[in-house]
Amino acid sequence: MKKALIVVVLAALGAALFVSAADTNFPIYFSNSKLLVKADVMNRTVYLPLKEIIQHMGVPYTDAIALETLTMRSGNNKLVVTKNSALISFNDQILLLPNPILRDDNRWLVPVEFLSMGLAKLTGTEFRYRPGTSRVFAGTIDAPELEMNAQTLGPITRITIRCAVPITVEAKREDPTKAVLTIDRAPVDPAHERFEHKDRLLHSVAFDDSDGNSKIVLDITHEVADLRVTPADNNRIFFIDLSRTAEPVTGAPPATAEPSVAASKPDVVPGDRKVRVVVIDPGHGGMDAGAKTSNVTEKDLTLALARKLRSALQSRLGTTVLLTRDSDASMDNEARSAVANNNQANLFISLHVGYSQNKADTGSSVFIMKEDFGDSFTPEKTSNDRLFLPWYLGYRIHRPASAAAGAILEAELNKSVPGSKFTVRTAPLAVLSSATMPSLLLEIGNLNNPASAQALVDNGFQGRLLNSIVDAVQKFSQSPHSSAN
Repeated sequence: MKKALIVVVLAALGAALFVSAADTNFPIYFSNSKLLVKADVMNRTVYLPLKEIIQHMGVPYTDAIALETLTMRSGNNKLVVTKNSALISFNDQILLLPNPILRDDNRWLVPVEFLSMGLAKLTGTEFRYRPGTSRVFAGTIDAPELEMNAQTLGPITRITIRCAVPITVEAKREDPTKAVLTIDRAPVDPAHERFEHKDRLLHSVAFDDSDGNSKIVLDITHEVADLRVTPADNNRIFFIDLSRTAEPVTGAPPATAEPSVAASKPDVVPGDRKVRVVVIDPGHGGMDAGAKTSNVTEKDLTLALARKLRSALQSRLGTTVLLTRDSDASMDNEARSAVANNNQANLFISLHVGYSQNKADTGSSVFIMKEDFGDSFTPEKTSNDRLFLPWYLGYRIHRPASAAAGAILEAELNKSVPGSKFTVRTAPLAVLSSATMPSLLLEIGNLNNPASAQALVDNGFQGRLLNSIVDAVQKFSQSPHSSAN
């Protein structure tokens, strides 16, 4: 009696392993059609309804209920599956699946791997499935990759969407804690299905195409008052900015070009340029004013210069330009370089204004990240967030390109900005150490020198300065040292 009870209990436990834990819509994309099926997750395995798939593909089959087999044919090929067995027969050759095929009443359920291991052999159709996703691509279907990330940029939270081809993104707030971004292309292949981002405005970002339409679902907070979509790079990049009020949007292009900077038709055809995305970092911000005089603060001056430089790069080179901040916002150095890293920038330029105790000093500097600082660099020697620990070494791979960009910028500035000697220097600067692309820090003039301070706010000087930077970016883009991401 006890043995019989044990057998019954074991049988019940074995059956429980195959109880569906969840079911969800699962699109299968073909070259000229799509099929939505219900996927069952059993024992951590994704199962799909076989008969619905082969009927959609027009594959003849015979369901032998007594033999508990399903036989499919295509030309001279034959594929046979058996209930509760991981063994399948293709032209009398036995193949082993990682999980068994199930039959529930009139439904044949196959593990998703069966499509590539069995059905592909029968039909000649390639099936592509990435574990952890909820879709299958069949045949020659074109599914461009879609990348998503999120970051906190001072007063706003930015979601960046990047696609290999132009798309259209529209935003709709469905309720106080949910917003949906609809994409006008299906299918796309998201690099990540979902990720968490915990800040005061956003909790998570998730891709969803369970109904065959591409969309991104944002789990937002009640504090979100404004949601704004900004396209860039010919609709291959979209920035979705969340804010508590209608605050200025970082990286959004200005309505008109700045009059002090030369503007014309792009000097470089967008398709030919290697430097496609440039991130400009206006130094300091918020409580950190930087260097200052009685009427000029570094944080305000760098922001004004960054906005003008953005306008010049966009109008002359057709470049996608992002600012790490577009308001008086406080940001740490890691967040600044993260803007460039997360948006796959090809060049990062941090703008600063110099201040020297020597009032006669009029020199300016183009900084690149110092080569390795050695064992003597310790946490005790850091101050004012100017240095990072040695494990922030993202700059290393692009340091030769940074040096080349610095030399080009030095030459252009010294040629076009008379009276301001620019010199390439190295220093272990935190804002450059984590950047994973060619990166520079430009420190201009000396606010403690009256003549230099006056020049820094002069429109003519700013125009020459910024046009020289644009010329340098163009030359760097045409050099062998630059490469698009």
